[in-house]
Amino acid sequence: MTHSNDEPGEAERRLIAFGVPLEEQDFGDAVDPEVYGCILAEPADGGNRFKIAVRPELSGWQRETFAEWAASRFARFAEHGPEPDGWQEQSAGGVWQLWGA
Repeated sequence: MTHSNDEPGEAERRLIAFGVPLEEQDFGDAVDPEVYGCILAEPADGGNRFKIAVRPELSGWQRETFAEWAASRFARFAEHGPEPDGWQEQSAGGVWQLWGA
């Protein structure tokens, strides 16, 4: 199934339904151009809070692929914490970040 950047794919719709915010962000030259975006996890009372930031120029299939990857990483984070996938703790403390393509 193809879709435009304005129409979220199935994986993206599932994340939105679970309350995971997805925002577009231009990372500029600070991040390898092959990287689609990053995901953030913040352990909190009553469960983790997750967030996704993607490059605005991604095609529909790239966004969908990234959303599927993000959902799988969020599930692993919830079950095993940050260690298995190499999440990095941000300097703000308590917020974990993982880049992906």
